[in-house]
Amino acid sequence: MITTKGIVISSRNVNENDRNVTIITEQLGVIDIFARGAQKMTASSNSSTQLFAYSEFCFNERKGRYFLESAKPVSIFYGIRSDIVKVALASYFAELVRYAVMALQPSEETMRLLLNTLHFLSEGTFSCAQLKSIFELRFVCCVGHTPLLLGCRECHKYDDDFMFFVYKDGSLLCGGHYYIYYSAVGEEYYPVTARISRTVLHAMRTICLTDMKRVFSFKITGDSLDSLGEITETYLLTQLDHHFKTLDFYNEVKDTNP
Repeated sequence: MITTKGIVISSRNVNENDRNVTIITEQLGVIDIFARGAQKMTASSNSSTQLFAYSEFCFNERKGRYFLESAKPVSIFYGIRSDIVKVALASYFAELVRYAVMALQPSEETMRLLLNTLHFLSEGTFSCAQLKSIFELRFVCCVGHTPLLLGCRECHKYDDDFMFFVYKDGSLLCGGHYYIYYSAVGEEYYPVTARISRTVLHAMRTICLTDMKRVFSFKITGDSLDSLGEITETYLLTQLDHHFKTLDFYNEVKDTNP
């Protein structure tokens, strides 16, 4: 018998009464559990196995599959369920985790990141746009694609009026070295870089290079937030090389539900 806390990142009804859930845990990574009778409104596991629920699960393993014995909710994040934009964004986070985190892969930091992000999303502490950027950039760090943000990759210059971020390898170029490269390769180089202001670079360094307690310690708005969002999304998609349908849905509903 195994007892652990986890976050439900996928919940699929089976037959009339049962449910298959996918959860992320600290020690077991992402795993699938069959929950018999969980669809019944009277079942103690009903709320615990709903999408985005953070619950304590007790289950056993038989022939390589997990079967739920009992579950107790810790937090249901009701604030997410009342807003279609928040549901869409949380679904995007869940799809990212399902895609990039493997079974039996210790995932303590990823789980903490998802748990904290869902909490702030539910409470409305930060805008959806800022939470999206924070999650995207910290998540790629969790799965092994931490960008090199300490300075220009050529001269190690820490700060400049504008730096340039290279999506392919996550490195920085100062203004001088960017234009050297730009002159050498021409127009083909420009689409794979982004111009970054001091404000945006500070936000990126906070997200990537501080401990989890400080990742959410700032607020950013306006053009700087727009720039940060474009950079984090493009970098994540470049590194993971995958198309996420939930991202399409989020981008659609956020524009129709301001």
